[in-house]
Amino acid sequence: MSEFVDLTRLFDADAEHSLSLPAPEVETLADVARDGANVQRVCTPTHAGTHVDAPRHVLVDGPTVDEYPLSRLTGEGVVLGVEVDGSRAVDRGDLVGADTLRDGDAVLLSFGWAEHAGTEAYHRYPWLSTDLADWLLARDVSLLGMDTLSPDEPRESRDSDADPYPVHRRLLRAGVPVVENLADPSALVGERVEVVCAPLSLRGGDGAPCRVLVRPLG
Repeated sequence: MSEFVDLTRLFDADAEHSLSLPAPEVETLADVARDGANVQRVCTPTHAGTHVDAPRHVLVDGPTVDEYPLSRLTGEGVVLGVEVDGSRAVDRGDLVGADTLRDGDAVLLSFGWAEHAGTEAYHRYPWLSTDLADWLLARDVSLLGMDTLSPDEPRESRDSDADPYPVHRRLLRAGVPVVENLADPSALVGERVEVVCAPLSLRGGDGAPCRVLVRPLG
């Protein structure tokens, strides 16, 4: 059986996050040489690094991350590539490997954006059109992950009068977990995979850091 591939970014004070949010902080509380044990304190927004969004993120009375059923966070799926070279909306015609998608799959999107992590370009990412989001929902996707900050248009380029989260709302209203800031999934494009998304079970959480593991099934 194939080995699991870890699509989780290493988490530290430089973890990728929206610039509208504070950066994570990591503090040493105790040192093994001085105190006999190492202990750290981590203070972070729920939407930094590789993380999952729960419906409560954009829906007033939506379920929280600790209420996600495991069936939404684990299962079979596919890694799809996205042919895009700049910050724009993408649609079904931009997908690579879409013929491998089955109804009910978890879907991980590889935009090729992981290579921009740590740069200004990472914040000028491509996003999903609402038509593509609706098509994915029509295929009853169980989870959607990506190697970008968000499935919605970057804050810096969106119309100030527009709904800032139309794709989030569509997906999360349907109970589809949204996983952001994946590590580079490009080597798995077109592969059917087993997906394990394990978020911190944060009581009442609108989202949480998570570990994302995939195992090729081919």
